[in-house]
Amino acid sequence: MSSRNYLVFAVLAASLSLSSCSGVHNRCVTNCGGNGNALLSVSISDTPPANTTVVSFTLPIVGISLTPSSGSQVSVFSTGPANFELTRLQSDSDVIVTNASVAAGTYTAINVTVGAASGTFINNSGAAVGACPAANPFSVCGLPNGVTTTITVPINLTLTTDAHQWLDLDFNYNNAIVTTGGIGIDMKQPNVLTATTTVPTGVPSGNFANVDDFTGRVTAVTTSSITLSSTVRGSLTATINSSTQVFDPQGQCSGGVGNLACIGVGSIVSLQGVLTNTGTVVATSLDVIDSLTTPADEVEGTIYPSNCNGGSNFGLIVSDSSIITSGSPLANAGFGSGVCLTVSPTATFPVDFGILTGQPGLPSPGAPGFKTTSDLLAGQTIRAKITGAATGTNNLINATATAMILRFSRLTGTVGIASGTAFTITGLPSYITAFTVPPSVQTYTNATLFENAANLSGAVSISALFYNPVGGPTQPLQAAKVREP
Repeated sequence: MSSRNYLVFAVLAASLSLSSCSGVHNRCVTNCGGNGNALLSVSISDTPPANTTVVSFTLPIVGISLTPSSGSQVSVFSTGPANFELTRLQSDSDVIVTNASVAAGTYTAINVTVGAASGTFINNSGAAVGACPAANPFSVCGLPNGVTTTITVPINLTLTTDAHQWLDLDFNYNNAIVTTGGIGIDMKQPNVLTATTTVPTGVPSGNFANVDDFTGRVTAVTTSSITLSSTVRGSLTATINSSTQVFDPQGQCSGGVGNLACIGVGSIVSLQGVLTNTGTVVATSLDVIDSLTTPADEVEGTIYPSNCNGGSNFGLIVSDSSIITSGSPLANAGFGSGVCLTVSPTATFPVDFGILTGQPGLPSPGAPGFKTTSDLLAGQTIRAKITGAATGTNNLINATATAMILRFSRLTGTVGIASGTAFTITGLPSYITAFTVPPSVQTYTNATLFENAANLSGAVSISALFYNPVGGPTQPLQAAKVREP
């Protein structure tokens, strides 16, 4: 019997806190059925939020069970908590468990137990929001933590003996945030969670779901598999095959051509993949972020709309990291932690084009729009190579950035005018003030992933490179993915 592990590093972190509780959880993921059981995989996504100023929302999943038409509940996942950062899942999907062995039969409900959810939001309303004070121009505050709650969602699910089956949990954290008498998190609100077995249009035939942009340090790699480890998100092992592309957007590989020989244990790589209808994760592409086998510590997250600690520093809310320095406070910093970056005078400003690498019309490396600190804008997702991380004041971690790598921001808005392969977008979060007119989003026929987005209308979530519109490209948002709810 062969087996595959999908590992999740559990970090139970309060917003802008330096403390965390973590652990690694093994899950059987291949051929774990037998005895008349079905093999069930569960993924997670997030209903696109409207104009939210929440920049981080951590959802700890403690356990999942199914309610059969008769008899006792059947466990699907019970090795939690496994933490998921929902703001990135407005456009992305992730995996909770693959090929869990579950008794065949008919099930009428799914029960999801979540731990104390937490979050970070920006108050730019001009008035106090709960305990978050008004400030000019803004305050960055933590949401009061939620409490452990079991959410029960009615479903009509029939699992067949020895069959590989799947469902997706879709959370809507906007519905979980309550503002009566201040602000807080209440998972018992209506429509916080839905479940579906309908594969989104645009997911390649033969697959259940996309597995988007898992970035981490390589801990193992062969010609048939790769394992990546993120300090915050955990570890993922995926199959490599002859169709797996290797992108080298920063020209680090020999001859400037991406290949597996360019990737070694210790390298930093972003994986785009699919969860197949046999319950395995297959890498469709690998994006080389740092080919060195001893790269610097890296932290990734959302730039928030002003300097921190005064001076010429930049605030960042953590959504991912790769930390190897012993004793670094970032080794225990989870989703929503705050980092104050001092950008070195010699810092570089590369762009990680990911799956857009090589597309005709893409802005050239070093082109206007992302070249200096003046191009660092609220709402961008930046991956910073850092040194000297140290605990600072106001629950922040201070560090010096030697490189500021532009990566894909997750944004939700409403489609305006569509023309050819581009469209304008309105209703972006109010803390994003870079655009004086609705920005144009550029998509690419042979690269951009579309989920339920054939018509390009109404609300959409995008994963896009976010350039400075002043002096930058005509289409300041370059989309790797577009999703409609």
